[in-house]
Amino acid sequence: MNIDTTSNSTQTKAKEQENINEIINKYLYHWPVFVLGLLFTLCLAFIYLRYTKPVYEINSTLLIKDEKKGMPTDDILSQLDIFGGAKVVENELEIIQSKTLMSEVVKRLNLNVELKAEGRVVNTDMYEKSPVIIQTLDINERIFGNELKLRFLDDNKYVIEDTKSKVKVIGVLNQFQRNNLGIYIIRKTPYFQEWKHEVFSLSFANPMRVVNDLLARLSVSVTSKQSTVLKLTFQNTVPQKGKDILNTLIDVYNGAALADKNKETQSTIKFIDERLKLISGELTDVEKDVEGFKSSQGLTDISSEASLFLDNVKANDIKLNEVNLKLNVIKDMDRHLNSGNLDDKLPITIGLDDPVLQAQLEALSKLQLERERLLATTQSTNPILQPITSQIETSRNGIRAIIKNIEESLLSAKKSLSQNNSKFEGSIKKIPGQERQFISIKRQQTIKESLYLYLLQKKEESALSYASAVADSRVVDNAFVTIDPIKPKKPLTYIVALAFGLFLPIAYIYGKDLINNKVTKISDLTQRSNVPLLGEIVYNESLEPIVVTPESRKAIAEQFRAIRTNMQFVHGKKKDDLGNVTLFTSSMSGEGKSFVASNIAAAFAISGRRTILLELDLRKPKVSKYLKLTNKLGLSNYLIGKANNEEIIQPSGIHDNLFVIGSGPVPPNPSELLIQDSIVDLIDYLKKNYDEILIDSPPIGLVTDAQILSRLASATIYLVRQGVTFKWQLDKLEELYLENKFPKLNAILNGIQIGGSYGYGYGYGYGYGYYSDDIKHNKISFKSFFKDLVKRF
Repeated sequence: MNIDTTSNSTQTKAKEQENINEIINKYLYHWPVFVLGLLFTLCLAFIYLRYTKPVYEINSTLLIKDEKKGMPTDDILSQLDIFGGAKVVENELEIIQSKTLMSEVVKRLNLNVELKAEGRVVNTDMYEKSPVIIQTLDINERIFGNELKLRFLDDNKYVIEDTKSKVKVIGVLNQFQRNNLGIYIIRKTPYFQEWKHEVFSLSFANPMRVVNDLLARLSVSVTSKQSTVLKLTFQNTVPQKGKDILNTLIDVYNGAALADKNKETQSTIKFIDERLKLISGELTDVEKDVEGFKSSQGLTDISSEASLFLDNVKANDIKLNEVNLKLNVIKDMDRHLNSGNLDDKLPITIGLDDPVLQAQLEALSKLQLERERLLATTQSTNPILQPITSQIETSRNGIRAIIKNIEESLLSAKKSLSQNNSKFEGSIKKIPGQERQFISIKRQQTIKESLYLYLLQKKEESALSYASAVADSRVVDNAFVTIDPIKPKKPLTYIVALAFGLFLPIAYIYGKDLINNKVTKISDLTQRSNVPLLGEIVYNESLEPIVVTPESRKAIAEQFRAIRTNMQFVHGKKKDDLGNVTLFTSSMSGEGKSFVASNIAAAFAISGRRTILLELDLRKPKVSKYLKLTNKLGLSNYLIGKANNEEIIQPSGIHDNLFVIGSGPVPPNPSELLIQDSIVDLIDYLKKNYDEILIDSPPIGLVTDAQILSRLASATIYLVRQGVTFKWQLDKLEELYLENKFPKLNAILNGIQIGGSYGYGYGYGYGYGYYSDDIKHNKISFKSFFKDLVKRF
């Protein structure tokens, strides 16, 4: 039992090794395909590297001041961000990649205009050494994407031609032009004289398309989870252009951030300016009243009682003015809160020192800023805005409640201060009438002066805050370019080319083999049919039909001799002295049936056995042509009774022991002739007089002659030819074998190409080239080499 298992394992391993060798040999045979594939892909890689513009990576580093990441280290929950919302740095990351900022970059650098110098294969971007700068105010959208040609007529004039419509526009340099292209100006640069004789390719692109293209090449990332440093990476074929884009983007970002930060201060300054304009007019009028009263009354001084009264009234009025100013601020805040605009900035609370209100206003400002930043990158209907909108509404409602309480408190204080004024006004009656009038006028002047000075102070404070405002970011590294281009990478490109150069031939050979529906190897025969394999015959390139001679030492001759030996085992030991009758057939014409039958007959004859070959393929006889025999009298004459046995038998001229019966003239009804008993009488006669009777019959796939003749044979040989016989025809062979329609049915695989495209090499049958005749006749000429080379494709 162990011996059988070991034997089976050894056979399995041997089969696997044989299959591997077969596959390797098959691909090695097609070596020219691999050479061509490698040359083709390497040439493509060279052309790609030669004409593809190198892409460089431009990097910059930006520090974002993140309040959350600047919290005290002992606030563990805050550091872990267990409850935390969105971090500022993540919002800034999205803002930097917004279309709004990139649109401003395109506008500042005029990137929707592209000027290139024409080359033989590719055009060169003239960004760094452009002879002119083209600034656009309004460009006709119909020319977006059109290829235009720009050339200079002289030092002051240029011409632009549309390659499609052939429309030309002539303009003057350094002057604004208005034409069918739009409104623009073309200014000369220091490189003008160097390039003025060249022709340039000019194109105007849709600015939004340029924005989308630039954003696709921009990536922004945080350097680490615990960091607020952003790394900006941009890819471009022109390094300086990429640097300018990144640096300008950072400038635009900082400018936008600073503008957002100063909106609140601008709102406050605007409010103070409006109040100052009003108070200034009132103060001027009061001062004129004081001056006029003094002049008309001739007053130079007032009594000490009047001075004391003025001091008390002044102090009370200052407090009352502050209360009124605060009430005005509250009214203005209430107007902003009730406007319905969630993004409306509230003015600075002048004089309102309530800490709860200040905290609420600061929280509201942050929420509004965060909402604005999100709106820069998303639509207003995005669900992500809903929580922030709800928080803003809640905060605004809280501020309304707070200012309502403050307003009530201020109204109470105003009432108290007004009552004090009533007391002081009662006291004024004690003062003489002239002084009383002066005090009243002077009091109004004092009120306006104190309020005017207070507002000026607050305006200066706001202006100082506005002037000292800085962006919440700092440039760590300005844009810099990598030394080597990031793509294309030469080593990687050639490696990929080599991989494709090997893959494409393998795919071609595999696909070719996959769609091949013809027999290519022994396994095709053994897997589809149980018919015993009698032998194999290599492909014969010689024009000689008979390859088996007494002197021949070729591999194919030895194969025929081996088949001759195997046929003796097929027939077995006979009890009588009658000859063996062997029938040769195949699926269709062209499978080498007549060639194999003729050479096996020669092999029997050389071995000393009297052999006769019958050319019973009456429709398409070939044996007589192979042996160069006359075919005027043959089997067709015998079957119709026009000739006897001795008259149709003729020597082969190959060997004394080999005789041939030709087919004779082609009859109109071969099948009906073969049914007659006369063919049986002929075979009986031949069996008594010859040792081997070989019958070359028609293919079974075309006519029924072979099946008719099968009753006369003691063994049948079925020819299968490599590269000719279809695989589905083997199913018919298996059917014949199972139904036992032919006696002792065996198969021969013919036309094997040694070392050829089907993977055969040494070890199948006899190694081609082992015998001296193979070496002698295996001379290589250029013609044969070229023919073999073409076959390997």
